[in-house]
Amino acid sequence: MSEIARSAAPSGRLPLLDALRGVAALGVVLHHEAPLYGTPGLFPRAYLAVDFFFMLSGFVLTLAFEPKLRAQTEARLNAADFMIRRVARLWPVLAVGVLIGAGWRLSIGFTGQLWLLTLSGLALWPIVRGAGGIFQLNGPQWSLAYEVLANAIHALVLVRLKNRLLLVFVLACAGLLAWCAYAWGSVGLGDTGRNWWGGFARVGFGYGLGVWMGRQFAAGRAPVSPAAAWAGGLLLPLTLFSLPWWPLGVVAGDLLAAFAVFPVALWCAAHVALRGGALKIADGLGRLSYPAYAIHGPVLIWGASLAHGHGAQAALIRPLTVGAVLALAGLLAISPLAHGIPVRRKG
Repeated sequence: MSEIARSAAPSGRLPLLDALRGVAALGVVLHHEAPLYGTPGLFPRAYLAVDFFFMLSGFVLTLAFEPKLRAQTEARLNAADFMIRRVARLWPVLAVGVLIGAGWRLSIGFTGQLWLLTLSGLALWPIVRGAGGIFQLNGPQWSLAYEVLANAIHALVLVRLKNRLLLVFVLACAGLLAWCAYAWGSVGLGDTGRNWWGGFARVGFGYGLGVWMGRQFAAGRAPVSPAAAWAGGLLLPLTLFSLPWWPLGVVAGDLLAAFAVFPVALWCAAHVALRGGALKIADGLGRLSYPAYAIHGPVLIWGASLAHGHGAQAALIRPLTVGAVLALAGLLAISPLAHGIPVRRKG
């Protein structure tokens, strides 16, 4: 890793990226919560956070694992071992979300094919039929399924590509994503039986660009001044909040965010060094992000079903449900589940 990378992340972490991941995850929670009560919410375009997550995943995994995947020594990490690590890291917390979703279905008396839906969720294997979600017990996990697929392609293919060929792949995915977005009406693709095909373009572009950017960062290219780094890093939350008011159509705004704003935000935030209390806050947000994303869908739906059945108490149940998401995410973040299934490390 370059001196630039070390100065931003002396402990191997990129703290402002941790913070942005947490903020984006909270934006997704609020984005999914509002429609359950028929309100627009503060982050109606926060589905774009998924594109940032894909990009961030490619970036950080490139920094953490590409040297080991490319090594020609006994410390080399092969694709199978890499995938075992990734699934072992993601699965336990994700399984909690799936089981919460199954619990909600049981609470409303739904038992038809519940075993199949549960198995689908636990196996990260989508069920594509009709217009519903491809993961019906825990809808947001669709993006994790695409990310795991991207991890496999990274270890098997992308790691072997030189930077120019990788950039060609990214540009091809960008063109495909633009076509899919105009065909669908937004970049919000991949989660249902009607638009699952668009998820391949989203993850191909975002994750692939993250890999390319990670290589440039590791090589110390295009450093950013502290002031510019802070300003650029703040583009992500500002965009997720303000995008509905931009003088652009939905597709144009979505593509501008995915193609330009998010890469700039990621690159700038990676160059920010934090200390003291700010570092602790960023670390906390980063640790909260994955559990909150992995379990929020079924918890919010369960809470909304209770609220709709108790009209007079709905105003109280609604914030309590969001609080329950954050509380459970916090507990998971400090539990052994947050570290995944222990695996023997090689390299």
